[in-house]
Amino acid sequence: MTDTFITLDETEAFLRANPNVTWIDLIVFDINGIPRGKRFRRDDLPGVAKDGVMMPSTVFIMDARGNCVEETGRLWETGDPDVPFRILSGTLRPVPVGAGHHAQAVISVVEPEDVDPRGILARQVSALEAAGQTPVTAVELEFYVTKPQTNGAFILETPQGLSDDPDSPMTFQFEEMNALAPFIDDIYKIAEAQGLPIDAVMQESGPAQFEINLKHKADPVAAALDGLLLKRAVKAAAKNHGLHATFMAKPHHDWPGSGMHLHASLIDKAGKNLFAGDPISPLFRHAIGGLQASMCDFMAVWAQSANAYRRYVPKAYVPMAAHWGFNNRNVALRIPRTSGGGTRVEHRVASADANPYLVLAAILAGIRHGITNKIEPGPMAEGNGNGCEAPQLPTVWFNALERFRHSNVVREAFGAPFQDVYFKLKQAERNNFERIVTSLDHEWYAHVA
Repeated sequence: MTDTFITLDETEAFLRANPNVTWIDLIVFDINGIPRGKRFRRDDLPGVAKDGVMMPSTVFIMDARGNCVEETGRLWETGDPDVPFRILSGTLRPVPVGAGHHAQAVISVVEPEDVDPRGILARQVSALEAAGQTPVTAVELEFYVTKPQTNGAFILETPQGLSDDPDSPMTFQFEEMNALAPFIDDIYKIAEAQGLPIDAVMQESGPAQFEINLKHKADPVAAALDGLLLKRAVKAAAKNHGLHATFMAKPHHDWPGSGMHLHASLIDKAGKNLFAGDPISPLFRHAIGGLQASMCDFMAVWAQSANAYRRYVPKAYVPMAAHWGFNNRNVALRIPRTSGGGTRVEHRVASADANPYLVLAAILAGIRHGITNKIEPGPMAEGNGNGCEAPQLPTVWFNALERFRHSNVVREAFGAPFQDVYFKLKQAERNNFERIVTSLDHEWYAHVA
């Protein structure tokens, strides 16, 4: 697929329709899915739309704290060169909260970059489309809403009027949403202005934890971008109401983690669902087999941070093995109760802090792997799945990174340069994280050692 960049006519039409906008954020999403970029004044936008903007290629390979990771070999060795970016058509949209002075647009590299997550996903989509198979995908995201703290500190503290009792989470009830109605209204207001296809919102199983679903699209690159922009919309709405929203995978050890669930199916050129059957097609079985066979290889994508591995605990609706099954929330690959055109797989492994571009790319790579090699899935899981043969996920970060590093499936799907850079970036992050002595070390061990 080829990106379409904004025209001068589109830019000027936006400025005429939004006279209050004075600042425009140009955003690119790095390997972590973190938005980075530059802020421009209104009068500079036409020139940027025409000529693009230069940024260093290392913008893709920063760690979660914004450091360029020299272990990747892409910093001093290369001279950290600039590369050209352009604004993607259709992404210049207002952010209609507060005074309404801000807008945003997404930028993409003009020339292919082997560490660009958007490009990694686009290549998977193109490979499937070349075989006459168009992916239809959707993103679901869970998050917590908390009170903001001073000086950037973080404490998971539920807003006034909401339960802080994990034994009384108000799951699927409406009281919590009623208490935060103005905040939720703003999420939908931003989504409408930005063309984000938000579906349902619901109270999840943690205190002040919510889930928002996005509608399916026959364009996985756009669907992944919807997920990234939804995170930004939720955070903007929260800030407008004196709140803080976090998509951290496990913000509290006694509270449920936050996941990212991805729905995927394939359609042919006539729009027929290739997964549909009685109850599923042979092609779908092979896709499930490929997703099972490759799931451990991509664990470092599903769980990209040290905190994400805290989410994988028993009896938490978080899969710890590559099980599959029908209408079963205990498994990693759930086939929802539907048929015909709605037949799909729900991939339930990724944490909410993961990068949707890479998560979807890995899912599509697993589907391709299974279809190409006609891989049969293992036995279907019933109930809690205990005793059902399925690959056990590497739920320790070191093991997940080693599996990713040496995987032929990853190398074929993402390319050797990306595989190498991602491993080195995350290995450096892991080393830096694990060297820190915490207050818990002191509390548990200082007086007994």
